[in-house]
Amino acid sequence: MLDIMRRNAQSWIVKVLFGVIVIVFVFWGVGSFTEDDRETLAVINGEPISIQEFARAYESTAHSMREQNPGLSREDMRSMQLREQVFNQMVNSKLLVQKASQLGLSVSREQLQQEITSLPAFFDEENRFDPQRYEQVLRSHRLTPSQFERDFRHNLLMEKMEEYVSLPAKPNEHEVQEFFNYVRSQAKIDYKLFEADEFHDKVSITEEQIKEYYQDNQDRFMEPEKIRIAHLELSPDALAGAQRVSSEEVEAYFQSHQSEFEQPEEVKARHILVEVEEDAPELEQEQARERIEQILAELEMGQSFEELAREHSQCPSAAEGGDLGRFGRGEMVEPFEEAAFDLTPGEVSSPVQTRFGWHLIKVEEYVEAASPDLEEVEDEIRRKIGREKAADQIGDYADDVLEIVVAGGSLKEAADSLGLELKETDYFSREQGPEELELPGEALDRLFNLMEGEVTESPIMLDNGYLYAEKTGVREARSLELEKVEDEIVEELTRQKSMEMAEKAAGDKLDKILDEAVEPEELDLVTSEPFDRQGFIPGLGMNPQLAEQAFVQDTGSWLPEVKSTDAGYIVARVNEHIEPDMEQFEQEKDQWMQSYAQMQRQQVFNSYITMLRSRADINMVRPEVLDN
Repeated sequence: MLDIMRRNAQSWIVKVLFGVIVIVFVFWGVGSFTEDDRETLAVINGEPISIQEFARAYESTAHSMREQNPGLSREDMRSMQLREQVFNQMVNSKLLVQKASQLGLSVSREQLQQEITSLPAFFDEENRFDPQRYEQVLRSHRLTPSQFERDFRHNLLMEKMEEYVSLPAKPNEHEVQEFFNYVRSQAKIDYKLFEADEFHDKVSITEEQIKEYYQDNQDRFMEPEKIRIAHLELSPDALAGAQRVSSEEVEAYFQSHQSEFEQPEEVKARHILVEVEEDAPELEQEQARERIEQILAELEMGQSFEELAREHSQCPSAAEGGDLGRFGRGEMVEPFEEAAFDLTPGEVSSPVQTRFGWHLIKVEEYVEAASPDLEEVEDEIRRKIGREKAADQIGDYADDVLEIVVAGGSLKEAADSLGLELKETDYFSREQGPEELELPGEALDRLFNLMEGEVTESPIMLDNGYLYAEKTGVREARSLELEKVEDEIVEELTRQKSMEMAEKAAGDKLDKILDEAVEPEELDLVTSEPFDRQGFIPGLGMNPQLAEQAFVQDTGSWLPEVKSTDAGYIVARVNEHIEPDMEQFEQEKDQWMQSYAQMQRQQVFNSYITMLRSRADINMVRPEVLDN
């Protein structure tokens, strides 16, 4: 809800469109450092895709996914076959551009200019296209305008192809209504859960079972090979400190970027939200208003705002006691903003209505707008100018390091010669690279294939520069001793046997139910909340197979077999099938027609891609790259 409420659309567009630009850099803009000696990954109808292009595309995708899902590991991405997905997308893009050329589709110079000059990433402080900013951004990614414009033209061509191919998709109302019925249908089940935890105390694990499991699962109890490296990073951040920045440059930057350093007026606040749609019936609106007033009354009786937010708020921030953090003017919807900035710290608002529902707002801190003196931001400006200068010199640094290494010098000699810092990692495995460096699988393979003391012959590509590395230590793979993993084995065997006992108990009970040897009333059944075909069942979690079977079985019938859940096994019967509200369909028909049309267009487009691939000459030169 907080993301929806923040309405600073301009900054959001900047982030999204700049992301598009970065993708273009990643897929095509690889700079000039190794332009002449790229290795080819695949050839598509005679046109190559280089390993370097693929490595950049893969690492950019992986980086984006890790930003959205911080807990995502390399093993997770491997199980998702992310390398194959990225490669397939590159093939699809190549085929679409080729087909567009055959069809005579093109992007005119005027169209290209209009699209590029509308990208906020190239805007100045007055939100106008700035040619100097344009060249600066491209230089920081080691691209020339001609390279970027060529590759951006490819992107626009792919968009044209998608529009060209997908135009025939037009749904009729009957199809859309059937789709609505399918998606919005709901079901409820009655179930009895046999929890595995109930059987833990009945499980007995012997020493023989522990040893047998240990012997049968040796691959699970291996400490993998680990190495450590000394590395020299050539990126704007790493090289910034080596740049000379004069006081005059700092002063000039400060004077021309005053707004960059201004501290805007901000408040830190919490809120409680009772949701109600803006166009909801008057009765629902009134009920929501009454609910927020009841909560306000509880606050006035001395209850904690934070606790009431956790208990009653329908915003995701409820888990944090309604905490919204700091925000400035222009970031929230107008009624919310006006109320928040009218409050003093510690004060709670009266009920505030926005398009999201009714709010109570408590301001905890107020920060006045302020403009810092040059002395306060001088170090920050020096780093910023240093990074900009370094971005223009990365290629030169890379050439200098290569020259020293090829001549037989060590990486330390190269670092000392250039006045740079040589850093060393802790030991790391192939599956979990060094914490301080985000390296793609291909780069890790290169490092592990080095001999101890050997330096990479060519630099490893980073998102914003290059990395030279020397292998400085090796720890061979080894088996973990049984004593170190015994507790883990006992826990796993106990879990397995508890689940087996829960499954047997559930199966025995189901047999009696189907034989009519037990009455359902004796089971103390729980009735679920309504759920749809997506598979999330309140109280049981995600279980698509169980959900789908509930829609197939007749109302009142028992599912013919027990079903597993994260907690154990259940026996279940269908309580009710709930048909969707057709009045709601009539109210939302336009949106459903648009959604269904988009789905059809995507299906048509996917089919077209499949056809292009079936006719294409796709020659894999280095297939092992996708297996790493």
